[in-house]
Amino acid sequence: MAEKLASITYEYALRSTAEEAFHAYTRRIGEWWDPGYTANAETLETVVIQPLVGGRVFARHTDLGDDEWGEVTAWEPAHRLSHTFTLAQDPAHPSEVQVEFEPSDDDTCTMRFAHGGWDETNAGDRAKFADWPVILERYVALLEEV
Repeated sequence: MAEKLASITYEYALRSTAEEAFHAYTRRIGEWWDPGYTANAETLETVVIQPLVGGRVFARHTDLGDDEWGEVTAWEPAHRLSHTFTLAQDPAHPSEVQVEFEPSDDDTCTMRFAHGGWDETNAGDRAKFADWPVILERYVALLEEV
């Protein structure tokens, strides 16, 4: 059996409800995703997470069309999203992104982000993802604009 490497994890206390945070993460990803972390920053139109298990995760570019990033494996609005992830990786050996939202009593929530699914087939790609905070801070900033 393949040995798994630790997930890349981050946690954020958000000043929004779990519903608002989930919506912003999934439906507004095209607004907060940093274009520099796509196949072509100059031609990025949007990033899309289709809202259902089996839905596509992709970036749409004016020159490349749809650049497939993965497939939704869990869709639980206001609670959890999980999808395979192939950006900057061999699509035959995807990693996995999981985002969980835990509500608090005061209309805030905690978001837990994990980029895992690392084993000997894709471990060499793991080091490419040290910049998650750059991307996730843009998400947090979008939420704080509301």
